[in-house]
Amino acid sequence: MAGEAQRQLAWYLEEMKKEELKEFQLRLSDQKPCGHPPGEALTQPENAGGVEVASRLVAQYGEQQAWDLALRTWEQMGLSRLCAQARLEAALMSAQSPSFLYSPSAPNLQSPSWPTSTEVLKFCNSEPLVPLHDSEKRDLRHLPSGTSGSIQKDYESPSKGLPNAPVSTAVLSGWEPPILPNPEPRKQETPGTVWPLAETPETSGNSCTGIRERYQNQRRERPCPTQSWKNEDLHPKFMQLLLLHRSHLRGHEPLVRGSWHHGVIEERGHLIEVRDLFGPDPGTRDKPHTVILYGDAGIGKSTLARQVRRAWEEGQLYRDHFQHVFYFSCRELAQSKVMSLAELLTKDWAGPVAPIGQILSEPEQLLFILNDLDEPNWILEEQRAELCLHWSQRQPVHTLLGSLLEKTVLPEASLLITARTTALQKFIPSLKQPRWVEVLGFSESSRKEYFYKYFTDESQAVRAFSLVASNQALLTMCLVPSVSWLVCTCLQWQMESGEELSLTSQTTTALYLCYLSQALPDQPLGPQLRGLCSLAAEGTWQGKTLFSPGDLRKHGLDGAIISTLLKMRVLQKHPTSLSYSFMHLCFQEFFAAVSCALGDKEEKGRYPNSPGSVEKLPEVYGRRDLFGAPIVRFLFGLLSEPGVRAMESVFSCTLPPERKGDLLSWAKSEVQRERSSLQPDSLQLLHCLYEIQDEQFLMQAMAHFQGSRMCVQTGVELLVFTFCIKFCCHVKRLQLNEGGQRGQAGRPPGVVLLSWVPVTDVCWQALFSVLQVTGGLKELDLSGNLLRHSAVQGLCEALRCPSCHLETLRLANCGLTAEGCKDLASGLSASQTLTELELSFNMLLDAGAAHLCQRLGQPGCGLRRLLLVSCSLTSGCCQDLASMLSAGPSLTELDLQQNDLDDLGVRLLCEGLRHPTCRLTLLWLDQTQLSEEVTEMLRALKEEKPQLLISRRR
Repeated sequence: MAGEAQRQLAWYLEEMKKEELKEFQLRLSDQKPCGHPPGEALTQPENAGGVEVASRLVAQYGEQQAWDLALRTWEQMGLSRLCAQARLEAALMSAQSPSFLYSPSAPNLQSPSWPTSTEVLKFCNSEPLVPLHDSEKRDLRHLPSGTSGSIQKDYESPSKGLPNAPVSTAVLSGWEPPILPNPEPRKQETPGTVWPLAETPETSGNSCTGIRERYQNQRRERPCPTQSWKNEDLHPKFMQLLLLHRSHLRGHEPLVRGSWHHGVIEERGHLIEVRDLFGPDPGTRDKPHTVILYGDAGIGKSTLARQVRRAWEEGQLYRDHFQHVFYFSCRELAQSKVMSLAELLTKDWAGPVAPIGQILSEPEQLLFILNDLDEPNWILEEQRAELCLHWSQRQPVHTLLGSLLEKTVLPEASLLITARTTALQKFIPSLKQPRWVEVLGFSESSRKEYFYKYFTDESQAVRAFSLVASNQALLTMCLVPSVSWLVCTCLQWQMESGEELSLTSQTTTALYLCYLSQALPDQPLGPQLRGLCSLAAEGTWQGKTLFSPGDLRKHGLDGAIISTLLKMRVLQKHPTSLSYSFMHLCFQEFFAAVSCALGDKEEKGRYPNSPGSVEKLPEVYGRRDLFGAPIVRFLFGLLSEPGVRAMESVFSCTLPPERKGDLLSWAKSEVQRERSSLQPDSLQLLHCLYEIQDEQFLMQAMAHFQGSRMCVQTGVELLVFTFCIKFCCHVKRLQLNEGGQRGQAGRPPGVVLLSWVPVTDVCWQALFSVLQVTGGLKELDLSGNLLRHSAVQGLCEALRCPSCHLETLRLANCGLTAEGCKDLASGLSASQTLTELELSFNMLLDAGAAHLCQRLGQPGCGLRRLLLVSCSLTSGCCQDLASMLSAGPSLTELDLQQNDLDDLGVRLLCEGLRHPTCRLTLLWLDQTQLSEEVTEMLRALKEEKPQLLISRRR
């Protein structure tokens, strides 16, 4: 099974102690795997975790040899028990999967290239692999497309092939560089370093290779219009995007019978790679014919779609799956009135004459990419009665696309569709069993990679990223690719002008205003920019994104101002026709939001076709998706005090107080329409509240919110949630992923966050910031989530904060160790309010328990309930526990079940329990393995202290 070996290897390495893992890495340098040249050693960064070590092993040697290498190293270390268990696991995998041929003496050198690291991420629920150090970034820019930041450093050697690429994201090759000064030429990569996205021609067995090669050669000679009409300025050569495959569209999950917790696990989905978009479903093994790539504005959907076609042309993707791949921009198709399917194919055919009959003879070999299906103002589901039935029949374009969606034409063909999340509702009735894949944006490592590819000078990249890293909110927002582009462009302009780098934006609206303030020429453009706002608003109301020169003239935009807007990278020109569009749809929505904010009588008099009215927004976007519309988020951001000042400066205008008051009243009324409890789709509303950054407004908006379950899938969503929840006084409990107790009876109202992707250090910092601000939060439950050492340190820092009034902390099954327990104990001792602590199912060992007892036994500790079930404790810690019992008068309940305390440990506990200052009333203890003598000792103790109950759960 794909990736199973690496997943198991990562699990075993994570189970090792820190010092054992260090020794394991040191011994690797002495190993000489079969099939690899002498002297080749695995380079590991300091403090690498088990997941990263496993990923690097598999990346360099392949799954089979990595497994064999680990087994030999464990044997040399004397870890016979671990080695025996691992060998058994390997044998089981070999029996279950023919692709995993377990043979320590004869490694499987022919194992296929399986995607592995997504399985590791899903298994460990940990952060993505640690990126390379800054000094390595310059060299990494020359890696072949598709490589990850987690491979070995000596990648230039042709002998070091990487057969098993651990890629947890969509990695695309062949991406063009951005339009930047002094572009650095790409090096010629050695064949051994290429990570193919599909099988090679020799192994694919595709009979259509000749047709495809002629087709690709034609494309190189004559690029088609739809291929050249794209915005390469926003993205570098290649980028990595997190892709989340779920069984249903987010926010439209069906009710699952039985345990709600079980339903949550079913809904979570899993990270996939771009090569798996049309792969078999893990459960049913069925392959989809329709894949929907959806996500927020600016998240990278369109770039991904274009590069899927590019990768196919270059023979790196879906080589054995599709003979023909056609890419269509729905923005351009909307300019046509009627068209047949044959004419549609001709539009994207590079050769002189498209062999329509030959192309359509094998429809199962066709892939149609429909980019930005939601952008035109189409209503496809109302056209079903007119759906065309033959490829030669001319129909309105929206009817033609509807027939492709409904599968009434070419039902065997495959579709790859991109659309925004908020716009998919109207297309759902037309889709036939689609596969839902949400684009989540950059991972933390690929975000940093973006900066090092945007700036060709490494020193500039270091300066830029260091500045952004000092702004936690901005750093988090850069997980969105379009935001990263805005940030890099602003900083690049500052570098070119010799200014001191400065970027303090905390919201997306503030960043757009900052971009415009830097892009504006010396002469004021206020009136002309107002015309641009009017153009954007009119296009938004009409569902129009391509504008003719006449459209621009109507709004007062002549040749000179158009040239300036092109240089500012606000507008872009169609390469083959006299039409224009905004650089990105988000730019159009931003200017439309400004038009709504400034919509005074003078503006309407000059441009009567521009509504400039917020009352029209629900008509355009619908009440359900109103807060998810970027124009509404921008409008909220423009109503903040800094937003008003910046808008007045950029657009050379004044927002009258009465106008701002009317807009705030409208915003408040729309917020009040939402229900009083946070719902799974209420993150859209929270995004708007985050943009406004107004404390009084937020206090009123969040005053009535109670507990709920919310799905947070990205760092941006967690940033938005944690910011807004600080203004809510009714939420007493915060829980992540329901990994611990799931019963809600008797528990305070709270919010359950459901995170489908690994929680990174940045996310933990945002989550723990709630403790430092929200004094009303009484319970935090992180059970079932892996807490790395850095996360534990962040939690302890929050617990030490005087404004933290946490009473209950649940950290069951969080991967805590003795070392982490030491930091945790120092934070717990500083808390004056904590009364309940659950650390069950963590390998704390006796050393960890000793750290806890030392701190919790100090005078002033108010802890009353301590749960240490299955923490690998022995009799070696019982003296410390006894001392804590005798010195901690507040502790009333202690759970030590599923620990090997034996007779000696229980005897020591009894000494502490007999102490006059011990106030324990409930002790959970396994008694089946105790001797009769010790059992009698416990009976005598209960008679001596009748208030003490010693019991065990059945």
